[in-house]
Amino acid sequence: MSAEANLTTALSEIDRARDIVEFSTVVVARDKQLRKADQLVFLQKAAVEFQSRFLPSFEDGIRAERSWGYATTCNAVSRKAGGQPGRDACEKIASRVSQIDHALMAKIGIRALSIFAASFGRHSRSSECHYGAIRIARLCREESRSLQELNNLSLAALINGFSKWPEEADFRQAAVAIAGEVIRRANRHHQLSDFTQQGLVSLVNGFSKWPEEVTSRQAAAALALEIVRRPGRLRAFAQQGLAILVNGFSKWPDERPYGQVTVAIAGEVLGRAARFREFSEQDLANLVNGFSKWPDDAVSRQATVAIASELLRRATQLPHYTQQGLANLVNGFCKWPEDAVCRKATVAIAGEVLRRAAQLRDLTQQGLANLVNGFSKWPEELAVRRAAVALAREVLRRATQLDDFSQQGLANLVNGFSNWPEELPCAQVTVMLAGEVLRRTERGTGLSDFSAQDLRGIVIGFNRWPRESAARQATIAVINEVLGRGIRLFDFTKPDSENLLDGFSKWPQDAARHEAIAEIIRQLKLTQTGAAQLRTEEK
Repeated sequence: MSAEANLTTALSEIDRARDIVEFSTVVVARDKQLRKADQLVFLQKAAVEFQSRFLPSFEDGIRAERSWGYATTCNAVSRKAGGQPGRDACEKIASRVSQIDHALMAKIGIRALSIFAASFGRHSRSSECHYGAIRIARLCREESRSLQELNNLSLAALINGFSKWPEEADFRQAAVAIAGEVIRRANRHHQLSDFTQQGLVSLVNGFSKWPEEVTSRQAAAALALEIVRRPGRLRAFAQQGLAILVNGFSKWPDERPYGQVTVAIAGEVLGRAARFREFSEQDLANLVNGFSKWPDDAVSRQATVAIASELLRRATQLPHYTQQGLANLVNGFCKWPEDAVCRKATVAIAGEVLRRAAQLRDLTQQGLANLVNGFSKWPEELAVRRAAVALAREVLRRATQLDDFSQQGLANLVNGFSNWPEELPCAQVTVMLAGEVLRRTERGTGLSDFSAQDLRGIVIGFNRWPRESAARQATIAVINEVLGRGIRLFDFTKPDSENLLDGFSKWPQDAARHEAIAEIIRQLKLTQTGAAQLRTEEK
């Protein structure tokens, strides 16, 4: 049968379907069989039919125990191929779900609700899908025992649907309930041996959206141990699955199980070097970004260098990378600044960033900060310098949005741009960032939410601009915080101390007499003296 005849037959089948069960059976089956172009036509026609013929009787269908047909149809048409008709259908059914009573929600069943959650998550900007997902999340939280009915793929559908709104309490609490169910199963005799590769990958991806939750971390650790203990554990995973695992586990770089499985994945990636063409651009970016969380591991380094070589071979494809993908690559490569291949790959990316100078407004705040921080590891490269200047102009354009940068992001910008003191846009950005630091000192918490590492980077960065009054004022504010915590927390290296002392020597005389500056100079000299004495004693 020709492709055209297949489409005609499929369309006639949905026209003849007498109820939602028969309709959904045809939609699911034909969705898998039709070629891509015909699939678009079929799913969009199915979405229109679904809305007009079956959605009006949604509640009656639930009472008749036909919720599975509604869920599977919604799942099919809500995908990208369903287009606007599919989105409309998904929003309308989400609106109905958000309004039905508790008894009817229970009648839908947790399996069908997991499919609805995954569907609604595809349209996270829709208020209808948002409220429909909240209704499901609350049920999961309040009746967590119902989660025991789900297999690993259904649990994964729930967590990935909810993960589209990670900042909201309802979804976070539902994620904790799902994590608790995974932990419960990990304690069984056969542990998580019945979890599929797809289930493991999707669950790790979901839990990684709440890395600060203890239960999420524990559930992810159980999943990591399951992957490590399986014989031939990684050969069966697809390339995208490996990239998602690395990206997920990288949210907990200090935990042993995640390091073990990431190193194992790095070894598997190295083994597939001859098949790198099968990895998508997003997969390569996620792998590099993830491996960079373990920079001291030799296998992670080797895998990253191999990916850098692949990127250079694909240099003509750099325009196909997303802005975030480019930022992830640079953020990863910069962890090995001494490697020539990582440097060459970063220079190539810098050229692409410069080419996109007019589109840099699409970068997230974190992506922007990561690019600046990464490029700063190779400040002498001309392409990198030019890209950094373009990024500085973009930060200047966002002058009213500086409060949106995280503490780490702000520190990365300050420290990064300080590597090009002769570039005017970098100097202008530094003055603006100094003003933001001073504004943050006026909050009730002051600078207490900055980590020691971030404060250290800000002090070093601003001190490279000794003639800028705003930079000096911000440096004094940061040093007051540093001294309040204790200088030993900051572990300034000998080169750091020398650079800081050199910078302070260039301050105007009246500013250099400030008591905070005088005190930190004294502390830095004591640190240097102590280090010199220790070296003498060792000899």
